[in-house]
Amino acid sequence: MQEWVTKTLVEYTVGTKFEDFPKEVIEKTKHHLLDNLGCSLGGSRSPIGNSVLTPFKQMGGSKEATLIGGGNKVPCIQAAFVNGTNANALDFDDTYLANGIGHPGSSIIPAALAVGEWKQTTGKQILTAIITAYDVGNRIGLGIQPTHERLQKVWGVGTWQTFGAVVAAAKTMNLNTDQMFNAFGVAGATAPLPNTQKWGWDIKERPIHWVKEPTGWPCWTGTLAAVLAENGFIGNRYILDGDNGFWIMAGSDQCDFEKMTAGLGHEYVILNDMSFKPYSCCRWQHPALDCIKLIKQKNKLAPADIKEIIINSFSWVKSQEVYEPVSVVDAQFCIPYTAAMVMMGEKPGPGWYTRENLDNRAIIDLASKVRVNIDPELDRVYVENEELTARVEVITQKGDSLVEFVEIPFGDPRNPLSVKDVEDKFRNQASFVLDDDQINQAVKMILDFDKLANIDELMTILAGK
Repeated sequence: MQEWVTKTLVEYTVGTKFEDFPKEVIEKTKHHLLDNLGCSLGGSRSPIGNSVLTPFKQMGGSKEATLIGGGNKVPCIQAAFVNGTNANALDFDDTYLANGIGHPGSSIIPAALAVGEWKQTTGKQILTAIITAYDVGNRIGLGIQPTHERLQKVWGVGTWQTFGAVVAAAKTMNLNTDQMFNAFGVAGATAPLPNTQKWGWDIKERPIHWVKEPTGWPCWTGTLAAVLAENGFIGNRYILDGDNGFWIMAGSDQCDFEKMTAGLGHEYVILNDMSFKPYSCCRWQHPALDCIKLIKQKNKLAPADIKEIIINSFSWVKSQEVYEPVSVVDAQFCIPYTAAMVMMGEKPGPGWYTRENLDNRAIIDLASKVRVNIDPELDRVYVENEELTARVEVITQKGDSLVEFVEIPFGDPRNPLSVKDVEDKFRNQASFVLDDDQINQAVKMILDFDKLANIDELMTILAGK
């Protein structure tokens, strides 16, 4: 088994410079920043956002970094946790690879911003940290992915995303090589447990718990690890290496060390392997929702026209055939509900998960018309090729059968959202917190992020009221 991959990744992290990155990588990173900040703003107005903002605002403390949508500043580590949690609160944040194996942006970007605001770091340095974190943290995640069989028992997203967060925070702080080794070691030793198989997928265990992926806990852990390392705290210097390395600590049954370094420095994860979400729900649902949206638009259907919606997809989608969700997270993993929201024409984001909509009888009745089948071929494509696909048939009250098939969902790098799509998504979510002038100012500063001497003015706007 290959040793010393930790050393390779630490040295790469310390050595990267803004000038090393192609222009298209820098521009794409700004789009991810725009997307993530929009998700944090939208998430701050969700039930999850309220539950995390309230106690941290009450605790107060040193005014180091902004609570996005929270109206005030708190200690850096706390801001990283709250903003990282809220960025994923609506399940609207970016995903890694076609099958969406994680939500790295929501562990990386809030950590970099919290430290960058506290340390008065330039926009260029923060962007450098974010790009490096996507490249290093995601490669670690890819390298330790379990087999399909193991994944049925143990799986953790926030577990490996801790490395994205620690790279983001430590690189923003400009730690030296020795400090970076310690930061990696501390982060790996304290990463959250792989909890995904205990979300509450079993209908008898509903509602699904709100820890989810998680994203806030890696932010907290990675940022804290960087702060401790800056102050001399010692961590294991080969945390990723060997038969007893991080991969097995994280519950995986295999490790490919070559994937952790392949293409490093010239193949950029943020440019080639990241997906934006057009819908505020589980990524696995998106091809089916694309089908429904296409059928609705092509045939100018209204909810009253629908007799039945039949979704044919892979097994994970079948596990989300749950009716009458009781909470925001429940609804995000309830494809009858999200299918109904698309057919109703509701704009994705905070509005999908209001108490009014969760209790709306018209939405509940429309969702009851949705059925999900496992398609053996589409299930095979998911297991063997890690592709998300769906075939949807809508049967109208007139008896018409309308069918669409989606092979690559919208938002995938092979079927990308435009820059305008990302900006519109930001504006919609920001509108729940900011006025039009504030939104326009924020968009301009984010798209000119590399020109900022510090991020104080931007974060003041994003704090909201």
